[in-house]
Amino acid sequence: MEVRPAKIKSIRKVVRETFVYDLTVQDNPNFFVEGHLVHNCPFRCIYCFADTFRASLYTSFFDNPRAIGLRHCNPDYYKREIDKMLLLRGKDPHGLSGIRKAFAMEIPVRFGIRFEDFHPLERKHKVSLELLKYFKEIAYPVMLNTKSDLVAEDEYVRVLAENPAGAAVHITILTTNEELTKTLEPGAPSYERRMKATKILHEVGVRVVPRIEPFMFLINDTEDDVKRYVETLAKIGIKHMTFDTYSYSANIPGIRQNFINRNLDFDRVFLAGCDSQLLGSILLEKYMNIFREFGIFCSTFDLGNVPTNDQDICCSVEDWFKGGWNYGCVVMGIRFITKHKGKPVTWSMFRDWVYEHGGFLTEALEREVHKLWNMEGSNTAYSISWGAGMDPVGYDRDGIVWSYIPEADERKELIESLKRRLSR
Repeated sequence: MEVRPAKIKSIRKVVRETFVYDLTVQDNPNFFVEGHLVHNCPFRCIYCFADTFRASLYTSFFDNPRAIGLRHCNPDYYKREIDKMLLLRGKDPHGLSGIRKAFAMEIPVRFGIRFEDFHPLERKHKVSLELLKYFKEIAYPVMLNTKSDLVAEDEYVRVLAENPAGAAVHITILTTNEELTKTLEPGAPSYERRMKATKILHEVGVRVVPRIEPFMFLINDTEDDVKRYVETLAKIGIKHMTFDTYSYSANIPGIRQNFINRNLDFDRVFLAGCDSQLLGSILLEKYMNIFREFGIFCSTFDLGNVPTNDQDICCSVEDWFKGGWNYGCVVMGIRFITKHKGKPVTWSMFRDWVYEHGGFLTEALEREVHKLWNMEGSNTAYSISWGAGMDPVGYDRDGIVWSYIPEADERKELIESLKRRLSR
């Protein structure tokens, strides 16, 4: 989507170590850091850390990696590119790589993995709508991540509900508290509007998965809020949710200042819910269990809770689509170990299972997951060891041999140690 310059209404300068300019413009707020455009989402969520991400397997296909903030998407171009991929559809994925393999396995196409695709400019340009119509025509599955209620307008509802391969909408709703919603997401639709969109989509047969990400300790987890949330979902008939803790990528000065400016204790949220990965994980588990008590199936990308996820696919759509998934990842590794119920599991066992399901999406990804299996490399925050109950029980030529022992839960050990310290 190419966004044209709009008339500037006001300029507000926020001063810290770096000058950050918030240019509030008609229909299109843009954010510049040291002269570079880094964001153009009108929802202005104070906790957003998307700008810290750059091109990846998930973003490089539809985004311009040279200027990730300014969206460039020509639907005709991408439809031609996808037409080429569709020649691989249903073929043996072995020997293919990356996006080519993903299409061969019919892994759903996902909208909005890092940026919002359904803000007001979409209503005017209809870029996402045109692509959704294309995926409906070729009967290819789609998943949407959004905070927008635009997806519940008639033309979007029809194209999602009529896709023969299925459609799922993950709609972020952090809280039922409208005042808090406006504080956290000042430009986004209200809680009421998003919940109304949830009801509309659910009633026409679209899998709707309310998404609480990030879970923010002592901000969006009050007892009354949770009660209203689950009671509303029960009336609609929603049975699946997904959650996650705050990403460590949020540890940048601008986000902290956003919270401080609104009298919210960012340090408490971040230290308890993220900086201490073990504590944040156990807090999230207790939070999700409240929703489970009301018959809602809950899953998360938080590795500590992956062993007890209600589905293998952490976004709660495993039962919804007939196509394949990215089986060669850490989440699937933890789930694979968990299902062996205490028996030793080697890397070769997991690798063979992944190849039976189409293989790793890329050779580089296989190497990275192997490192994380062995707690190696620089990205250790996503290693197998963070899964609750993951216990190293030996070594072989490929590295660590793991076993699932529920009692070996470092999160609970941390809580017990804190209790002992407080009781002194």
